[in-house]
Amino acid sequence: MQTYSYTGMGDTVPVALVAGALLAAGGGTRFAGPVHKLRAGAPDGRPLASHAIDALLGSGLRLLAVVTGAEAIGDLIPDGVTAIANPDWARGQATSLAAAVRWAQQAGADALVIGLADQPGITAAAWRAVAAADATPIAVATYDGRRGHPVRLGRDVWAELPVDGDAGARAVMAARPDLVTEVPCDGDPADVDTLEDLERVGALLGRPPRCRFEVVVRDADGGPVVIRNAPLLDDGTPMPTRYWLVGPAEVRAVSRLESGGGVAEAEAQVDPQEVARAHGRYAAERDAALPAGHTGPRPSGGVGGTRTGVKCLHAHYAWYLAGGEDPVGRWVAERIER
Repeated sequence: MQTYSYTGMGDTVPVALVAGALLAAGGGTRFAGPVHKLRAGAPDGRPLASHAIDALLGSGLRLLAVVTGAEAIGDLIPDGVTAIANPDWARGQATSLAAAVRWAQQAGADALVIGLADQPGITAAAWRAVAAADATPIAVATYDGRRGHPVRLGRDVWAELPVDGDAGARAVMAARPDLVTEVPCDGDPADVDTLEDLERVGALLGRPPRCRFEVVVRDADGGPVVIRNAPLLDDGTPMPTRYWLVGPAEVRAVSRLESGGGVAEAEAQVDPQEVARAHGRYAAERDAALPAGHTGPRPSGGVGGTRTGVKCLHAHYAWYLAGGEDPVGRWVAERIER
């Protein structure tokens, strides 16, 4: 274990040195687009891999790497991040994991956090949460109770990991559940295997999204229902609507309710003080997601940018579905889900 001496303290305090690696070596053969899927334009126009790399950079880890193979993506890897070439990528994802482990060993790391480059919905917060979970040798992110990435692997289990095939760390976690801590995370763990995955959200919106987003609610078939937007558009314009309803069935149901006078009914039936408090909670959550040190224009208003009262049932229902404490969203649900 690495040790560091904190200024102003008499003792040397042991601190684990944790590395982070993104696996980006696969062939992506199921993706039918004109370029490798990691270079394909995400709905915001940036290469798909750039979103996963951004999350890696936001992890706060001191040692970072990207394992490459089938597609040369060195131009997408920023300075300060190690590019690890995996010539054996065709033998399965475990070869990329093994390459990352060798790099971490050589760097003197005590643990390694692994993510996948074709999962643009994994957040930096998920990386940080998993990296900090050191109660057991293995920590794995969960999303609504389902395991996903990132995965933290302590040095003690590196020798047990497979060196070929596609099982990765799953086999070790299945064989030794006592070594595993689950870490509930926000975000979308879906990987982009087909062009359809990449285009789905853009098609539902009817245009390419203008800011970074993540799918936070999906239907039974895996289709996006609610997306959570960044508080600023790509050009820096404030984005007041944090949660956006995109599921076709849900949009139609709420639209019917609105066309029948639902906005006026909700405003008359829901306690206005509860609505005001909901606007405050929504604004606080959205504003907390602004970049650190942001000094430019900021989003205003509460739910969907509304300052007072009820204006858009779609925005209220979207936040409610995503777990928000929204009395108007609950009112909508009681009328369209019965």
